[in-house]
Amino acid sequence: MSDLISIVVPSYNVEDYIDKCVDSICHQNYENIEIILVDDGATDGTGTKCDEWAGRNARIQVIHQENQGLSGARNAGIRASKGKYISFIDSDDMIAPDYVSTLYSCITENGTRMAQGLSKNFFKEEDIAGFVSRDDRRVVSGYDMCKTLMSEYKMGWGIVMTKMFEKSLFDELEFPLGHIHEDEYLVYKLYWNAGQVALTDKIVYYYRSKRKGSITHSGYSLNHLDAVYARQERCEFFKDLGEKELYQLAKLGLCTTEIENLKKLKESDVEDKDSYIDKIEQDLRANLKEIWKAEHISAKKKVSLWMARYMPGLKGILKK
Repeated sequence: MSDLISIVVPSYNVEDYIDKCVDSICHQNYENIEIILVDDGATDGTGTKCDEWAGRNARIQVIHQENQGLSGARNAGIRASKGKYISFIDSDDMIAPDYVSTLYSCITENGTRMAQGLSKNFFKEEDIAGFVSRDDRRVVSGYDMCKTLMSEYKMGWGIVMTKMFEKSLFDELEFPLGHIHEDEYLVYKLYWNAGQVALTDKIVYYYRSKRKGSITHSGYSLNHLDAVYARQERCEFFKDLGEKELYQLAKLGLCTTEIENLKKLKESDVEDKDSYIDKIEQDLRANLKEIWKAEHISAKKKVSLWMARYMPGLKGILKK
């Protein structure tokens, strides 16, 4: 018999989008799923719509809770889940009809604890019909997944929604409460702990771009420094493991994030921003010195990082 797979959908003020999301989950070609809708204290009609869906489909259960943020909603879904495997879908996005079957078969055919597909952004739902991809598969070590995550930009790698996990991977991990950039805190740990990841080049996740009011597309605030804090934690993770190459790549990523946030912070109207700016600049100076001596960072990346810090205008011109 096929394994039960849990799909956790954190939901907050998405009454205009949640029907499309849940409908795409209900129409999976893999039927042995449970769908856990977590109403995270929504103030619109989201909670009511969740209940309506549960009344129409026996595979759906609803959790109503006070607002705890995306991490708190996901953690509640994990605790309530009964599946051997688990995935997370954002409530304003959609998934391909074979999202579950594709990722599940990647895991079972390769004996891994985790699988990952591709995501693609859409502005209009009718765009999805034109998405084309190939189901080319391979298995990659957790080490190389972490290395790629930190050295290249690949759509869908840094988020949990493109993935399926053996639920036991969350026995000692949870999403960090009170933070945005939640996935930055967790994805590399999941890659590492999984040991191996089964990959497919198939587009399985449809990411809705620039929804008004979404956290990702809101204005700059101190909450966005969570990206810096998450990458500081990532550096410590690989340093403690004694993985020198991964540590240096993590440090490179931290420098890039610090530079990006410094620029946005300086241009923002955040109160008391000077103290944050001073702290980040002090940390960045030390990190840049360390990167300049790092043997696992190429000269090209070192120069690019130096230009981003001290000559951002020239770096932008050279990119054109």
